[in-house]
Amino acid sequence: MITVREFLEAFICKAGETIHPVGDQEWEIQRWTARTFKTLGNVLASPEYDMSPAKELIQLGLKPKSRRTELPISAELQSEALRKGWLIQEIRFKPDGRTPASIVYRMGAGLYEYERRELEKASEANRLLTQKLLSEISTSRDILPQKLMQEMELFALEEVDSEGWGKERVYKFTHFLIAFLQLKKQQKQMEYKEIGATYYRRIGGSKEFDTYREAFITRIEKWIEVPISEIGIVSTGSIVPIYFTGDVTGEFSMYSIGVVHATTENAVTVEEYRTNAHILWLVENRAILTRMATERQFIKSTSSLVIGVDGQVRGAHRKMIQQLFRNSSIEQIMIWVDYDDAGTVIARELAGIVAGISVRFVGTDGKVFYDHEEYSAWVNSFDDAEQEMTLGGPAEWKMLINQ
Repeated sequence: MITVREFLEAFICKAGETIHPVGDQEWEIQRWTARTFKTLGNVLASPEYDMSPAKELIQLGLKPKSRRTELPISAELQSEALRKGWLIQEIRFKPDGRTPASIVYRMGAGLYEYERRELEKASEANRLLTQKLLSEISTSRDILPQKLMQEMELFALEEVDSEGWGKERVYKFTHFLIAFLQLKKQQKQMEYKEIGATYYRRIGGSKEFDTYREAFITRIEKWIEVPISEIGIVSTGSIVPIYFTGDVTGEFSMYSIGVVHATTENAVTVEEYRTNAHILWLVENRAILTRMATERQFIKSTSSLVIGVDGQVRGAHRKMIQQLFRNSSIEQIMIWVDYDDAGTVIARELAGIVAGISVRFVGTDGKVFYDHEEYSAWVNSFDDAEQEMTLGGPAEWKMLINQ
């Protein structure tokens, strides 16, 4: 436990400064050299402190280096905080060593110790939570895909989240994964809300994971590269549509050239899609898709199929593309997305799905790139732009194919 003097020396004193008690709660900031002595300021700090600060003090969000000229608390609480060591008052003098130049309130040793101990508690709780997840993973390897188990393990062991998620979301996702694995051992299929309901077992438990539902589903689908229903979460409260135009045939359906069609993640799970097309266009936005759908002759003469991912590559998109790739004779992939950071990420994900086949990334003014790194560097060389800005028509699209 840090002493008040140690705290003041660590966070109040600047280089070359020392602190000395001059009264019951008063300390003097001094600077000594071989020839001179100077008083630089005073600190009002209780020599003893309490480690149970008032809630209002905690909510101020003070850090050891924070300086506040005034605080949004009552005079009574401010007086109590100074007396109990939750706050300190620092007065810096002008060069004359007497006249106040600044008066600020700062975190005291009591508040500092409280926050340090709370951080230690949180760190230990996170460690135990991680161990719980790893234990659940270890006993679930026989009932779920190995790839999913590996991704969960990597997530659990990460020092910094690979997706850049904040602490709260990572914490909640860890609980979600534990809850899912526990329920999966009891039943093969479940609704999304069942996971929270059976884990928390209280009123409102079913809604505990609703805030980050889309983020959680997207991350898991990215791990498994198929719709989340493939691992037993059959209802997520929404249906993911997949829009496309061109010839597509499944076990239970058939689509022809001429309009924009739609299938769903549920259909993709039970279907086995195939196409007669040789060129597959993967586009980010609906505008490209709907524009191409009107050009029936172009779709037919170039043997094209166009799929829109609506700004986000979901597991349903991955599975449908993989089915078409596996069951058809696709010879060329055309990836056309927005020219921004998000677009380059989508382009990389789409290219990863169809690895092993010729891929072209569509740029502006008829440019075509064959390598994602080269394409990404080109995108970063100018201001963001939408793919619709260079929509063009059949003549331009044919030039992109034939380059």
